[in-house]
Amino acid sequence: MLFYSCAPVQPSLKTLSVTEPDVVVAKQDSLLALSKDKRPEFVTILTTAHINIARRAESTGDISTAVDEYQKVLKIDPTNKTARYELLVLEGLNLYRKGSKSALWDAIELFAKAASINMDSGVANYWIAKSYEKKDSKDFELIIEAYEQALIKKLPDDLRQDAEEAKNIAHKNKTTLDNFWK
Repeated sequence: MLFYSCAPVQPSLKTLSVTEPDVVVAKQDSLLALSKDKRPEFVTILTTAHINIARRAESTGDISTAVDEYQKVLKIDPTNKTARYELLVLEGLNLYRKGSKSALWDAIELFAKAASINMDSGVANYWIAKSYEKKDSKDFELIIEAYEQALIKKLPDDLRQDAEEAKNIAHKNKTTLDNFWK
């Protein structure tokens, strides 16, 4: 004899951390209390939920919320590389947008730290190149090197295309300047 339950199957917390991260975050205090006892997987579930909220905020242009969410991840798990990387990139972009020479140097430093955390992604290297361009468009060696580093790594298609074009322009401008001084 078989019995079928009419009760709907509830998704796991792990699934909810991806599909409905706000639901998981609402239970954060309880989950953290349990994680201190015998359930360390709740730390992973909570950090995943916060990262998904941060990425959703980034996609809508709400950088302030994204930064707050990545900071929450680091309070729960100070070793979380995803949150550390994303936070460094966002902080670097904020300085890049300010545009002063000192802000650009600080942005380059943050992007370099991010690049050392996620060595597969070329996004931080791309922004290093953009920062060098903005700081001094005639610093061709550093610009070209940063673009080349970005291009040997994973990059979204739009950034890859821009990096290729910008690198080619920097090469052309370097050649023009070199030929001028010959």
